[in-house]
Amino acid sequence: MQARRLTPLSGSCSNYSRRVSVSFGRKPTVIRCQQPHSISANSTGAASTIKKKTIRVHYHRRDLNYAGWGLHIWGDVERPTPWSSAKQPSGSGPEGPYWDVVLQTSAKHVGLLIHKGEEKAAGAEHVDPGKAAEVWLVQNEQHPFFEVPDMSHIPAGTLFKSYAHWVKGSSLVWRVPVSEDGELSSPQRVFQLHFSRDSKMHVTGKGIEGADEVIPLRIAGLNIPGDVMAKYPHLFGCTHLEIDPRHMHKVREYCRGQVALSVQSHTGRVLDCTGVQLAGMLDDLFATDEPLGHHACADTQGHAVSVWAPTAQKVELLHFWELRGGQPEVVPMACGERGVWSCARPAEWQDTAYKFRVTVFCPWTNQIETVEATDPYSRCTTANGERSMFVDINSPALMPPGWWEHSVPGLAHWTDVSVYELHIRDFSATDPSVPDHLRGKYRAFCRQHLYPQEPRKLSNGLAHLKGLQEAGLNHVHLLPTYDYGSVPERPEEQALVTEDLSHHGPDSEYQQGVVMSVADSDAFNWGYDPVHYGVPEGSYSTAPDGPIRVLEFREMVQSLHSLGLRVVLDVVYNHTFASGPYSQNSVLDKLVPGYYHRRQEDGEMCHSTCCNNTASEHRMFERLMVEDLVHWARDYKVDGFRFDIMGHHFVHNMTNIRNAINALTPERDGVDGRHLYIYGEAWDFGEVALNQRGRNASQHNLGGSRIGAFNDRMRDGAMGGSPYQPPDCQGFATGLAVDPNGAQHQGSAKEQLATLLHRTDWVRFALAGNLKDFEAQVADGRLVAGQHETYHGNQPLAYGCDPAENVVFNGCHDNETIFDQVMMKLGGHVDADGRARVCGLSHALVVLSQGVPFIHAGDDLLRSKSLDRDSYNSGDWFNRVDWTGQHNNFGIGLPPASKNQQAWEFKRPLLAAADRYRPSPAIIARQAAYFKALLRVRYSSPLFRMPTAEHIRQQLRFHNTGPQQVPGVIVMQLHSSWQPDHGSWDPQYKQALVVFNARPEPYEAEFPEGAEWYKLHPALAALQEDAMVQLCCADNEKRRLHVSPRMAAVFVQPRS
Repeated sequence: MQARRLTPLSGSCSNYSRRVSVSFGRKPTVIRCQQPHSISANSTGAASTIKKKTIRVHYHRRDLNYAGWGLHIWGDVERPTPWSSAKQPSGSGPEGPYWDVVLQTSAKHVGLLIHKGEEKAAGAEHVDPGKAAEVWLVQNEQHPFFEVPDMSHIPAGTLFKSYAHWVKGSSLVWRVPVSEDGELSSPQRVFQLHFSRDSKMHVTGKGIEGADEVIPLRIAGLNIPGDVMAKYPHLFGCTHLEIDPRHMHKVREYCRGQVALSVQSHTGRVLDCTGVQLAGMLDDLFATDEPLGHHACADTQGHAVSVWAPTAQKVELLHFWELRGGQPEVVPMACGERGVWSCARPAEWQDTAYKFRVTVFCPWTNQIETVEATDPYSRCTTANGERSMFVDINSPALMPPGWWEHSVPGLAHWTDVSVYELHIRDFSATDPSVPDHLRGKYRAFCRQHLYPQEPRKLSNGLAHLKGLQEAGLNHVHLLPTYDYGSVPERPEEQALVTEDLSHHGPDSEYQQGVVMSVADSDAFNWGYDPVHYGVPEGSYSTAPDGPIRVLEFREMVQSLHSLGLRVVLDVVYNHTFASGPYSQNSVLDKLVPGYYHRRQEDGEMCHSTCCNNTASEHRMFERLMVEDLVHWARDYKVDGFRFDIMGHHFVHNMTNIRNAINALTPERDGVDGRHLYIYGEAWDFGEVALNQRGRNASQHNLGGSRIGAFNDRMRDGAMGGSPYQPPDCQGFATGLAVDPNGAQHQGSAKEQLATLLHRTDWVRFALAGNLKDFEAQVADGRLVAGQHETYHGNQPLAYGCDPAENVVFNGCHDNETIFDQVMMKLGGHVDADGRARVCGLSHALVVLSQGVPFIHAGDDLLRSKSLDRDSYNSGDWFNRVDWTGQHNNFGIGLPPASKNQQAWEFKRPLLAAADRYRPSPAIIARQAAYFKALLRVRYSSPLFRMPTAEHIRQQLRFHNTGPQQVPGVIVMQLHSSWQPDHGSWDPQYKQALVVFNARPEPYEAEFPEGAEWYKLHPALAALQEDAMVQLCCADNEKRRLHVSPRMAAVFVQPRS
C-alpha cells in the first residue's frame, strides 16, 4: 500500500474536569514525535457500514491486550458516559475493538478517552465529527487519526508514561515479559536504561534517541524481592531488572536527569520504551532524618535553611527583605550526600522572607524546569503563601500571656471524648455580637479581644459553646486551619456579597446565583486545599502578612481551653491543592517532581481523593506528616487530629504517627501526647482499596489500633440510604416502614419492613461500640457477632476492637445537615414539630452510643443549609449559623447549582413550603435544650462511656430484637458492674434503660426481665417545658414503660 500523510488533530490536553483529565502530554510546546504521521491507504471499516449521526472510534494497542479497556465519551453525543462506567466496545475488527458513538444533531465537538479504571491509554480531547466518520486512537497517543495509522511510523512507546519503577538502589521492575512467551528458558529480550542530563531524549520508530548514556540491565527473574513486594504489592507480576554493580556509581547522577527504559526483542527489534518512576530508589538511597526547613544548627550557634531535593541539578535560595515585592538576593545552596541542600541564615534575616529556585527534571513536562517554590517545612508565610518566612515561633512575642503555663482540660479515657465540628468562619462571620473586624477570625474566639472592657462577656457563639461544655461537650473540631489555597487571604482581595438576599423567595434561584458569582474570590471555603501544612491559614488572621497569625492561633486555642474545651485540628495529608511546575500553590511537586504524589502504574498521578493524591508510603512524605503533626501538638497545644480521607494512608503511617505523638511529654514538650485523640475517614476506595498498595488505614484494617474511624453504619441505618442513594431513602430514625414517605423506590410495605429490621441491626451494633465480637440477635433470629453480619451486602457490619475506634455520627460538614436530611426523608404530612423531634432522636442515637459521639456545629439548633448537599464553597449565605436560635436558615433559596441542580426539582417544593416546615424559635430552643440534656445523660454515668470492649460485652444488651420485634423501636439496657474494680462501675445507678422510639405513636412495653424499678433520668425530667418528654415515664406498679413518639428516653435505677 502506498502511504499517505495525516496530520493529527491539534490542541492541548489540559484537564477538563476535577476528576478526569487527558494528560499524555502536558505543555503544548513539548513535541513528542515527528508530525505528521504516516498512515495506511485503506480503512477496514467502510463509512457506508456506519449509521448516520454516528462516529466510529477504533483503538489499537501494540500488545493487542484489550481486556478491560473502555471508552469515556463527552461533548456533543447522545449518551455521555460517567467516569465510573466506560462504554464497552460495539464490535471488533482486524485492528482491534471499535465503538459506535451516536452524535447529537449538528455535533461539532466530541471528547474521547480510552481508560481502564484510573489508567488512561489514549485520547483526543477535541474531535470534530464533521471531518470523518471514523477515528483511530493509538496506545499512548494523544491525537486522533482519521485513517488507519501505519504503526511503523509511530513511536514504539512513550516517555510521557512511566511504566517502569526504580524500586531500590539497584532494582527496577517493569510489566513487560522477559521473552515472547514469558518464559526464562526462551530467547530473552534486551532491557536497557537510558539517561539524558538535559532531557534531550525522544522516541521514534527506532526507539529512544538523544541519550547521553545507555547501560544494559540484567533480568533478575520473574519474582520481585519480598521487601519490594511488601512496599509495592500492586507491582506483582512485573519483571525484575537489576543494574550491574559496575554502574551503581552513576545512579546518583542519573536521578538528576531524564531516565528511560527500553526493551528489544532478541533479534534487536524495538518493542517498547517508557519513563521511570524514581520513588523507591529515592527512598532507598536518599531518605534522611537531617534537619529540614528553617532550623538551628547543631554544631554552631547559628541557623540554617535546608530542603530535600535529591533530583535537583541546582537549588538557590531567594532571600527577600520585603514581604511583598522587591528583588531577591540569590544565595547558592550546597547539596549533601542525601540530597539535602542547605545554606546559612544570617541573624539579620530574622522575620524576612525566602523561596527556593530549583532546576530539576519534571516528569510531567519531560523537560528540565527552573521553578520557584516555598518551603514545605514553613512555619510561617506571607499572605497567600507567596513566600516562606524566617520566623522563630518560640519567640515570646508570638505567645499570649500564660501560654506555657495555661491548663488544658483533662481527659481520662478516649471514650470520654465528644466532638463538635466547627468551621472558623461559620462560627462568627454572621454573629452580630462579634465586632466587624473580628468576624471570621481566630480572635472571634478570644474574649480579651471581643470585649476588652468586659473580659467576662461572651459573644453569642462563645455563649453557645460554653453552654454545651457545661452539659458535657469537651472537644471542638476545627475544619482546616493550615494554609490552604482556595481563599484570598488579604481582605482587599476578597469579593463579598453585599446585597440583601432575604427578600427573595425560599425556592428562588437568585440567591445562589449571586453567591456563586463571587464564590471563588470571597472569604469562604472549607479549606480542604492544603498548600503549607505547618502554617496557620492567613485569611482567619487580622494580619495575614507576617507572623501575627501564629500568635492569634495560639490565642484561639488558649481561649477554647479556658472554656473547658479541647481542640481538634482537621488535617488533610491525602492530597495537595496543586502539583506540577507552574502553579503558585504547588510546593512539594516542584522540589521533587513525581515523588510526593501517588502515581498509577503508568506514571499518571492518582486523583481518587479529588486531586493530586499524596504518597504516604514514601518515606519522606511520611516524615513530613509525622513532624508536622508533632509541630501542631507541641507548638500549638492542640488536643487531637481528624484525618481527612485517612484510608488513603497506611496502617504503618498511622502507627508511626501515634507513636510520635505518644512520645510527647509535659516536661519536655509541654503536652502529654498520650491524651491526644486521633480519628478520621477510614473509607476504602480508589487505588488503595482492598490493600492494593499495602494495608491501608481503612475501617477493616484499623481494629485494635485505637484510632477512631467514622462509622457510616450508624448514619446509613439511622438516616437511611447513603450519600450515593436517593435523598428520600428512609432509615430507622426517619420513619422507614413505620411512617413511610411514599417513595416508590423503597419497595412494598413488606420490603420496607424487611429493610427496616436489617437497618435497625446496623444501628444496634453501632450503639454497642461497633465491636467485631459483640453478639446480638439480628432480624432473622440468629445470635451473631457484628463482624459476621453484613453492611450494604458485602461488607462486615462491625469492624472495631475497641469502643474508642467508633466515631458515631449522623451528620457532618459533608452532605446535608441533620435537619435537611430529615426534610428530604420525611413525608409531607409531618409538621415542623415532628421533624424537629426526629432530629432530636437522631442526636440521641449518636450521643448515647458507646464510642465517641460526633456532632456538626449547629445541628443541635436544627441548622439548615437550605438543602445544600456540599456547601464547601457556598459562602456565608448558605453556611451561616444563628447561635441565638431565631432562624435555622431553611428556605433561603435553592442551593447552588454546581452541586445541587440535578436535585432542584425534588428540593424546590420543600423549600417553597418553608413557612410550613421551618421550626419556630420556640421549637429550636426546645430541641437545643433536649440536646444538652442528652449530653448531661451521657456524662452522668460511665455506663454510656465504657472504655473497653470487654465491659460492653458484659454490661450491655438489647431487648425487642429478632423477627418478632416491634419495628421502629430499640431498647438498650446498661448494667453497672457489681463492684468498682470489675468493669464499668456506676456509683449512682445500678442500671440504665434507653428506649429509642422512631414510631409516630407512643411506645409502651413491659419492664425487661430483671429490672426492679425505673425513673426518668433527672436530666430529662428537668425539661419541664417539654410536654412530650414529660410524658415519658415508668409505671413501677404495672411495670410498664411509656415513651413518646419520635423520642429517645432514658430510665435509670438509682442505687438508693
